[in-house]
Amino acid sequence: MGVGDAFAVKRLGMSALQARPQPKAVRELSWVEFGEVVRELAARISERFKPELVLGVARGGIVVGGAIANPLRAEFLPVRVEKRGRDRGARVTFRVPEAMGRQVLVVDDVTNSGATLKKAKKLALRSGAKEVQAAALVARPHGSRPEWYALETSQLVVFPWDYQLGEGGGPAGDPGAMGV
Repeated sequence: MGVGDAFAVKRLGMSALQARPQPKAVRELSWVEFGEVVRELAARISERFKPELVLGVARGGIVVGGAIANPLRAEFLPVRVEKRGRDRGARVTFRVPEAMGRQVLVVDDVTNSGATLKKAKKLALRSGAKEVQAAALVARPHGSRPEWYALETSQLVVFPWDYQLGEGGGPAGDPGAMGV
């Protein structure tokens, strides 16, 4: 398997060496597989946790969070969490009023160190959430583990939204007809 296209390589910030197809180094997830994985993850979560609000961490967590909120029958909101090191000591005053008194699930596409999900959980708690848990579509084998994750792999995962459809960045007809 190889990386889907130049758009995916650019979005993922890969070097030319990383972009070369390497056996078992890359896993491409189709829209159909994405849907199956999200439904399975939502089913596992709903057995033990009933979130009322899903916060999708910008950027990849927005797609995943939006998709997982539906089967969980939860409200969905996107949130931005700063990752820059200079923000570590900064006091953040941003709040999510919708989290007040609710069970919240924060969601990202991939977690490695867990820092982004930790910041998102802190934001939800600071906003008055009753209980907060975290989920990711992909967790790294030697990285931080959220309460919930669907896949554990060290492979580079190329998501269906990593593909640029058509010329100029917009969809050009049915993605299924294009082999996506």
